[in-house]
Amino acid sequence: MGKLITADALEIEFEKQNPDDACEWCIYIKVRKNDKEQNVLTILTNEKPYTRFTMHTGSLVKNSKETLSEVMSNVVELSRLEKEIIDNAIKVTTGTKKDEN
Repeated sequence: MGKLITADALEIEFEKQNPDDACEWCIYIKVRKNDKEQNVLTILTNEKPYTRFTMHTGSLVKNSKETLSEVMSNVVELSRLEKEIIDNAIKVTTGTKKDEN
């Protein structure tokens, strides 16, 4: 396990780089604690980052649309169209899972 950090607030930024840059993606992880903000990690990669949204239920960690919705509701500067796309993606995902069962 890596370093454990506690924070009052956390920001994760995924930045697509200019094609002339050395890498395709830059991911910044910033924390705020006691009114001080610090960039604790910067990751450079050519692979598109992926994310998982999970929930610990006490005895099981499972993928969670509720966690996805909660985190995405806090995304900075989402346009109305982007919000609609996310909402529709969640609905489609929910419908697909129900159809599989």
